[in-house]
Amino acid sequence: MTTETLKEISGCVHLHTTFSDGDCDYAKIIDAAGAAGLDYICVTDHNTLAGREAGFGGLRDNGVFVLIGYEHNDENNHNHYLAFGVDKTACGLTDPREYVDAIKRMGGIGFLAHPAEKRDHIASLPPYPWTRWDVEGFDGIEVWNQISDWMERLRGWQSLTRLLSPNKKLGDAPPELMERWDTLNRKRFVSAIGGVDAHSRRFKWGPFSCVVFPIDVELRGVRMHLFVKESEWGNASGTADALLSAMRDGRGFISNFSRGDAKGSKIIMTDKTGAVRYPGRREPNDSTHFPMKIRVELTDKAKIVLIRNGQRMQSATAASAEWEINENGVYRVEAYRVSGAWIYSNPFPVGEYPL
Repeated sequence: MTTETLKEISGCVHLHTTFSDGDCDYAKIIDAAGAAGLDYICVTDHNTLAGREAGFGGLRDNGVFVLIGYEHNDENNHNHYLAFGVDKTACGLTDPREYVDAIKRMGGIGFLAHPAEKRDHIASLPPYPWTRWDVEGFDGIEVWNQISDWMERLRGWQSLTRLLSPNKKLGDAPPELMERWDTLNRKRFVSAIGGVDAHSRRFKWGPFSCVVFPIDVELRGVRMHLFVKESEWGNASGTADALLSAMRDGRGFISNFSRGDAKGSKIIMTDKTGAVRYPGRREPNDSTHFPMKIRVELTDKAKIVLIRNGQRMQSATAASAEWEINENGVYRVEAYRVSGAWIYSNPFPVGEYPL
């Protein structure tokens, strides 16, 4: 719990550039991020930190902070892992247990990338799922991946509408993945992120070609909203650490911008002393003072759902809602509008593990 009001920052995670298999260079992505009103972007080219070595990291002239990590994978091109906060890659390691541990030893953090992919209808773009659920030590999971969701649904007569309006046809986070995430969070804290997986990929049909997801469209879909200390953000020595710790600790929520701009929304927990907790990892000195309340204030009307230990407890269709909490568990909030998921919050763990 804290008495300090934190600053909200919103950005896009999991972007690729021409240093790996993306169609846009850093300059174009940074410009697009500024035009989209983002506070930060997280770039994760495959198996390289070339962007960092070329000096593209840090705060740019348009106010966008660029965090550069990379995406690791095993020898079968499965078990993709988004690594941040490292000075070098763990390339050469092909066992997921080894590279998850290596990144942690280097002081980095990591997230399972698009772990629930299962499509079998695009021969040139097979699925890249996470299969090694026996591995521990990862910090979080990418529960919502924009391009993965789009490709999973690119089939049948609806393909044309998905090609013409890619963001408007995004679905919800995979239910089986959300169930696994909820289960993991009853044993230990596991953060969630939402990723764009931006490639600005060009598709070709004979002599014709087009970029289905131009970068300006990609950056107006799945976004990550995080809460950081005002004193740390914009500080040359503290901004990267503030962003890394907020991602690791799950201090925030995920939104789909195409269903509404969620920036300015508040999802907090308060106790009877008036102390405030943001979504995310519980601090060691946090004590439980029942009754507690979860308060939700959104930027627009939505169906707001309160979830405890993976089970839907209560809901309200409004721009705000408040629920009293009187028992231990792992609580989180979802919001739906325009016939689909709009917001997923990170969890509020209440009590001691296992929950």
